[in-house]
Amino acid sequence: MSKTLCDWSKHDIERHPEKLAELVLEPHFYCRKCARAANTSKVLCKPRKLPKKEESTGPVIENDGAE
Repeated sequence: MSKTLCDWSKHDIERHPEKLAELVLEPHFYCRKCARAANTSKVLCKPRKLPKKEESTGPVIENDGAE
């Protein structure tokens, strides 16, 4: 199996879905070459830190009082 996610083949993905899930759970980095995301920079060939997601209060639901 290849060292970086960027080099994983379809065969690698099919044979190691648990490892893939472990690497992409809660990603903090993305690859500038292929846009794959991972939770560690070591498995990407051109890693860059993902921007922090701003906390959201959720969607705004307007209620005009009519039912």
